[in-house]
Amino acid sequence: MIEILDLHKSFGPLEVLKGIDLRLEHGKVLVIIGPSGSGKTTLLRCFNLLETPDQGSLVLADVKMDFTAARKIPQKSILALRKKTGMVFQSYNLFPHMTALGNVMEGQVTVQKRSKAEARKRALELLSKVGLADKAESYPHQLSGGQQQRVAIARAMAVEPEVLLFDEPTSALDPELVGEVLKVIKALATEGMTMIIVTHEMKFAADVADTIILMDEGRILEQGTPQEVLEQPKSARARQFLNRLSGEEE
Repeated sequence: MIEILDLHKSFGPLEVLKGIDLRLEHGKVLVIIGPSGSGKTTLLRCFNLLETPDQGSLVLADVKMDFTAARKIPQKSILALRKKTGMVFQSYNLFPHMTALGNVMEGQVTVQKRSKAEARKRALELLSKVGLADKAESYPHQLSGGQQQRVAIARAMAVEPEVLLFDEPTSALDPELVGEVLKVIKALATEGMTMIIVTHEMKFAADVADTIILMDEGRILEQGTPQEVLEQPKSARARQFLNRLSGEEE
């Protein structure tokens, strides 16, 4: 289970998150949508402390943290939380000097201290799972953007996280490559992987989410099922945002 209460985050005088409360059960998928600058990515990065909240609390499985601006989180606590999360970025962030196989092995060997033989076996299983068994010895520059992102997903899964975090996983891809990445994420959802996804792909959000939150100006504007948020939004601001996405300006 994941729970955050009264989460706040500022960068200097700019308050980016203004008291976020949400809860996600194990095996469920939360999709975060909203206009640019609404705080979506900052919220996602708070889940693995790439950004440290100024106020509030976070529970992820058996790890609980309370935040205040005056208290520095111990590095040991940060690492304990990060071991429970896998992050997939917009820009893949693969090691260019390593093959696909090496990229998926790296975290297992350095963080989890697995043997190279064990890490290799797990990496090959995961590359097969994302449809890239035949690309194990290819370097990132030899792969398409969609293939690189699928390697990144395999790498995130390799450390067996409690939750996978996706920050706009298809935004850097050519349109014809988007589908192959979304297909992998949908398969993970079907298997019961807990995921938090920031995306602008509304059809994908509707297909994969158990819960959608729509953020605006650092707050949760709408929260509910895909049907409730995407088809029956309560606020005028939410309707305006969704209509703009569908090309139907109010």
